[in-house]
Amino acid sequence: MPGLPDEDVWWKNISYDETAGQGSYLMIMAPGTRCNPHRHNGPEEFYVVEGDLEDCDGHMYRAGDFVSLSGGSAHYSVSHSGCRLVVTHRGVVDDLTQEELEET
Repeated sequence: MPGLPDEDVWWKNISYDETAGQGSYLMIMAPGTRCNPHRHNGPEEFYVVEGDLEDCDGHMYRAGDFVSLSGGSAHYSVSHSGCRLVVTHRGVVDDLTQEELEET
């Protein structure tokens, strides 16, 4: 799942199959960047290895946090200090516009 244009978001594939939307990857976000708005059609889990991550609802995650989100969740996240996450998806992810996210 690439980042937004002009945002410093990278991912390193571990076992992620983009067609099936299944597997894991390492996601790295530079300080002050955000990922694209998106909806999960299956569960998503991630572990914050380093840094911080604030979800669009204001919930803050920090190093050592393990997060499990149910299928159907829609969000984007911002990292103020930069972060490294190990992410696992079980279902295709749909990119959303900001307007589509606000409608959910």
